[in-house]
Order: sequence, then C-alpha cells, then structure tokens
Amino acid sequence: MLFRSLVTSAILAAIYAFVFASLVPDVAQNIWFISFALLWSLAFLSILGFVYGRRLKKAFKGETGTIKWFDPSKGYGFLIRDNGGDLFVHLRSVKPEDRRKLRENTRVKFTVEEAEKGPQAENIKII
Repeated sequence: MLFRSLVTSAILAAIYAFVFASLVPDVAQNIWFISFALLWSLAFLSILGFVYGRRLKKAFKGETGTIKWFDPSKGYGFLIRDNGGDLFVHLRSVKPEDRRKLRENTRVKFTVEEAEKGPQAENIKII
C-alpha cells in the first residue's frame, strides 16, 4: 500500500508539474523540478492520510475502565467501562506484558471493536 501511494503520488505530481511547466515556459528550468518535488510530497502525504487515516484515528482513540473479573486459565473476562456498560475481554486482546498482571479492579485503557457476538475490548493495556 505504501509503494502504491508513492507511485500514485509521483504520477500525479509529474502530470501537474508538466502542466505547470508548459503554462509558464519562460521560467527557469529548476522550477519544473521544484514544482515536481513539492507536488509529490503534498500528494504523497494526502494519499497516506487518506489510506491510513482510519488506522491512526483508531490508534489514538481509546476508553478507560476497570476489570470486573478475568480468568487467565479460561482466557476471558469482563470489564466495566467508565461511561457505563460491560465489555467482553479475551486474552488475545491483552498486551503480552500485562497478561499476568490483569486482576479484578485493575484500571485499563482499551479500544472497542465490533466482533461476531457484539462489541468487545481490544488493545487492552494497564494504566
């Protein structure tokens, strides 16, 4: 995906730079290269923002809550959200370094994802 966005932005920048250079032919030869570089960087950043925007938004968005109960031998449990309601917690959703520390009444930060059986907590980290 990253390579595709590099190529797409380079093509768009080349087209725009060629159009710009043909509209203003009496300007110095360096303008073509400068406009290409500027347009390529702008196009690349905008394509990256479009493609990876949702992932970045999810990464920065998070909720907090408290573990209601969690059984490591069973591999699941529940937590209480700060804004109300319970959420299912699966062992695979807990950061590996926090798996042994997860106990009742532990404060955690997490994201909510929609699973087959309803919403569940993902990316759980002890705070």
